[in-house]
Amino acid sequence: MGLGCWLAAVWLLQADALSPVPLVPLEPSLVGDFEVLQGQETAATAQPFFVLPGKIGPQMVTEALAEVKALEMDDHNDEADWLPAYEVYIMEHGQMLPGLAGPGLQDAVRALDEQVLPFVRQAYRCETCITCTAFVRRYLQAERVRVPPHFDITAYATVILPLSPSGNYSGGFFVQPGAVHDFTLNHGIEVLTGGRFSLVLWVSERPSACRTSSTPWHAERAIQGDAVAQHILGMMFSQGNGAPQDDNKALEWTVRAAEAGLVNAQFSAGTMYFDGSGTTTDYNRSFFWYEQAASQGDASAQIVVARMYEEGRG
Repeated sequence: MGLGCWLAAVWLLQADALSPVPLVPLEPSLVGDFEVLQGQETAATAQPFFVLPGKIGPQMVTEALAEVKALEMDDHNDEADWLPAYEVYIMEHGQMLPGLAGPGLQDAVRALDEQVLPFVRQAYRCETCITCTAFVRRYLQAERVRVPPHFDITAYATVILPLSPSGNYSGGFFVQPGAVHDFTLNHGIEVLTGGRFSLVLWVSERPSACRTSSTPWHAERAIQGDAVAQHILGMMFSQGNGAPQDDNKALEWTVRAAEAGLVNAQFSAGTMYFDGSGTTTDYNRSFFWYEQAASQGDASAQIVVARMYEEGRG
């Protein structure tokens, strides 16, 4: 079995073990002028995430949900796992796309922009941040109920508004149903029962970046030594998403992040050396980075290390 098959099996095994999904504890906090609930993902590199209760009224949510259910969802592949996404983009480059969002959904986007964007600017010290992209997503048991842990590469910050009543499903955003977080949060989705519809806004750091679909903050922070930004920049070069496709640069930035101790980057570096991406295949270096990730408790890396021991690779 090739490494890609191993990793697919690893994700399925882990996904089946994710019941129930624990919620990260939330603590009341004052951020600028806003009273919020604050949580912290376990990775030391992640900034806090926030829950803002009661910002959007139930009637507006109900009207937006009815319109979302009537939309024909796009089943293009999601870059997090290359499976059908079941989502519809309703805003790009800061402008609502014609003929998609009805008045209820437009009102919800406008309300988030008016009530939550000021908080994002204060929380992440980003006076020029603007709402750039909006989309709706569907999770149903017969379609898609999981998204593996990932970073939102194209967003400086993300705002999530669950549209389905909480009694309609269990599980949700790994860290907490309904949240505001920045690009450093490694997060995923697990809807255990029922179905869920969500409205998601991606915030850009500055209007020029929104207009050009660029993410200059990753390169800027990567050069300054930010390990998460280095890892994301490596993914951008690997995927050709937001940067020219370049396996050599992808490996360079991934290894920098791995050397800084970022477990996700260590796993990625192991995979790149195993596959010979940006370099020649090197099982010794591959094993080294998988073992580094495994020593930090990464279950996928632990399984791969065991398999490499079994097959005498590295």
